[in-house]
Amino acid sequence: MAEVEQLSEELTTLKRVVQTSLHRGQLSKGVHEVCKAIESKQAKFVVMADDCTEETYKKLVVALAKQFQIPVWRVEKGALLGEWIGISKFLTKTKKIKSRKCSSLAVKDFAIEVSEVEKQFIEDKIKGL
Repeated sequence: MAEVEQLSEELTTLKRVVQTSLHRGQLSKGVHEVCKAIESKQAKFVVMADDCTEETYKKLVVALAKQFQIPVWRVEKGALLGEWIGISKFLTKTKKIKSRKCSSLAVKDFAIEVSEVEKQFIEDKIKGL
């Protein structure tokens, strides 16, 4: 049970960081933007969906991140990332009309709304990746 709570806390904190970074313009999404952020060393970390079906895409992003020593945080589903960045369509807050995936995104910087505790939590997590 504690492992499920820990995972939920990690995803909740990651979601908050991703969404606040998106609203502050500190987020890159899609293969072109993510690779550009990695190569220019602007990305603090990359979030990659494990269910990405394009193997070459995954290999490219992971290899670039490894080359530039940028940690890659893996999540299970790309649909989850799609919801976080607002590309999925909803009829109401709970009823989803269309689920769209996002295979990867790069967080360039933490938004000012992210607390020091959340920053420290994320930084500790990405050090272990």
